[in-house]
Amino acid sequence: MKIIKWKIGDNTPHIEKQLAVAIGNFDGIHQGHVKLLNECKLQAQESNLAFGVVTFDPHPRDFFNPKNPSFKLLDSHEKEILLREIGVEFLIIIEFNEQLKNCHAEKFLSEILKQNFNILKMFAGSNFKFGKNREGSIENTESFAKSIGLDVISINLKQTKSIREKENEIISSQKIRMLIQNGQLEIANDLLGRNWYITGTVEKGKQQGRKISFPTANLSLKKFLKPPLGVYVSRLKIVSSKNPEICNDWLPSISNIGTRPTVSGDTINLETHIIDFKEKIFDTNLYGKRINVELIEFLRPEKKFNSLSELQKQIEVDTRRAYEFHELRDKN
Repeated sequence: MKIIKWKIGDNTPHIEKQLAVAIGNFDGIHQGHVKLLNECKLQAQESNLAFGVVTFDPHPRDFFNPKNPSFKLLDSHEKEILLREIGVEFLIIIEFNEQLKNCHAEKFLSEILKQNFNILKMFAGSNFKFGKNREGSIENTESFAKSIGLDVISINLKQTKSIREKENEIISSQKIRMLIQNGQLEIANDLLGRNWYITGTVEKGKQQGRKISFPTANLSLKKFLKPPLGVYVSRLKIVSSKNPEICNDWLPSISNIGTRPTVSGDTINLETHIIDFKEKIFDTNLYGKRINVELIEFLRPEKKFNSLSELQKQIEVDTRRAYEFHELRDKN
């Protein structure tokens, strides 16, 4: 997959093929996104065009509301991996800045997509809006697009009956965020089409866990969406930071998301302890390595303890429960 990062004012990139592209923010790469991407891929093959994706960085939500709470379901590295697996040949990442914000819809189609990137077909969800003040839609730009040799195709949004008391509700990143924030991981995973996990590079913390024989791999959540704070049964994978290669099978673990109030923490982090099953062999030195941490089941809310020894006793209880959960899951 060729990745092109571009902003208004940059030179025209060299793209040797004509493209059919799916356009959007694609946070989460959920089932609705996959439907759109697969339709674009199929029609690209039928039209002998290269299959591409046009997306934006920063996310427009970050651009317009930089002080808003973190909301990302995916980081950029993981998004690239998932798009590559779907078969995307060209990933075009356009910088969302003041110039793009003020670019009218017709100019975006003619000068940026058609002339700059050699795009012949653009696929988008039926609710996709673009251009200054969100003036453009597939419906109201279809005639203009055709006049410049660009087909704009609307794809009906995928719907679901997975959400209780709701039928035929559109699958959206916003809906999945709400479910995760409410602790409804099982329904969120159903809409994603896979289990949600948090990714990042392991950082050195204060190493408080080592003092109580409970070393953890620490991730800064940064722009990631934050689920309910507390302790989770989890599992962890080590992945290559340079390519999508997985370095090991899932390792059973237990995780805490929170500020670590017992040791006077001040930022929300993810701390994960690998449960030492004797039959599993792995390198426990994870500093600087990229990991995926999948949250499986919520155990308890975060709590401030009166002492480290009291915290250690609770961790022993939590770890035993997580061990039993993993052991039962492995048997099934």
